[in-house]
Amino acid sequence: MSAYLLEMFLVSLLLTIAVELAVVFLCTWMCAWEERKDRICRSAGQRCHAHLLPAVCGKRGVLLVVLVNVLTNPPAVLLCWLARLYMPDAAGMKGGLLLFFCQFMVEAAVVAVEACVYRSFAREPQWGIRRPVLLSFMANLCSWLGGMILQAVLKF
Repeated sequence: MSAYLLEMFLVSLLLTIAVELAVVFLCTWMCAWEERKDRICRSAGQRCHAHLLPAVCGKRGVLLVVLVNVLTNPPAVLLCWLARLYMPDAAGMKGGLLLFFCQFMVEAAVVAVEACVYRSFAREPQWGIRRPVLLSFMANLCSWLGGMILQAVLKF
């Protein structure tokens, strides 16, 4: 049982870090691409548009993403695992809608905690974090969807 739990926590953490870092790198790359387009527009005397994408620039920001996930992922996995174990059967599905609601609430709490941490570091320019709430939301949404898809694939 302890080997199963260790594997569950470790695999979940590593996959979460991989997916969230991929989202961060993709958003940062797209943001840099938009900034290059804006520089070209400005040099041609055209009006530029606002950047809506989050970004994490530099090694410090990437390390922060990893550390924030080390902070939030294990409690989230534990709460969702306990919910799967102890949710009442609903229409033959283990937990059903209650389990989904529990996962939603846990993920919302994770997004809120990560956004607060990112926002506190975003105040310092050396961390290179822009749009911390959107960053947290996008990274966690992709991570959660990836986990749901992986679970669905593994059930087959």
